[in-house]
Amino acid sequence: MHSGGTRVAIPSLMKTKSKWLALSYAVIALSVASGCSTIKGEKSAQNLNSNGPTVVSVTSRPGTVELNQQLQPQQKAEIVAEVKDFTSKITDVNLRFLNVPMTLPMTHVGGTTWSASLSPEQLKVLAVGGQTINYTANVIARNEDGQTAVSQDPVTVSVKTPDLTQPVG
Repeated sequence: MHSGGTRVAIPSLMKTKSKWLALSYAVIALSVASGCSTIKGEKSAQNLNSNGPTVVSVTSRPGTVELNQQLQPQQKAEIVAEVKDFTSKITDVNLRFLNVPMTLPMTHVGGTTWSASLSPEQLKVLAVGGQTINYTANVIARNEDGQTAVSQDPVTVSVKTPDLTQPVG
């Protein structure tokens, strides 16, 4: 037979458990929220250099450049960078490949946007028959005061080349 004290202890134990459970959920929610302080596509201002250039972002379009049997790209291969400087004018921006002796000047498109296109000849240099090769590159920006900045995260340029020994079909 159960004593009356046991019945009273279970509801109060359940109340304590539910309070701890609610507190645990609140701690988890706050932890997740603090780790996700910006919405996708937004950058925090703390990553910007207040006295010199900052390479804010770099993307490769398309993600993988596909070449045909004649080693011609099926679409334009372009790298786009956003470069910001609060104190001085950006004078030049270059895309420098790592582990490959290739540097491309980037063109100022407008605002903070700079771009570089890989020519069919440059893509042929990067092509390896029957493989997709991932190359990494950094963006290097210089302002009129001579200060430089290098992108924190390198961009990946992927070049997919068909097997040239196989007949076209």
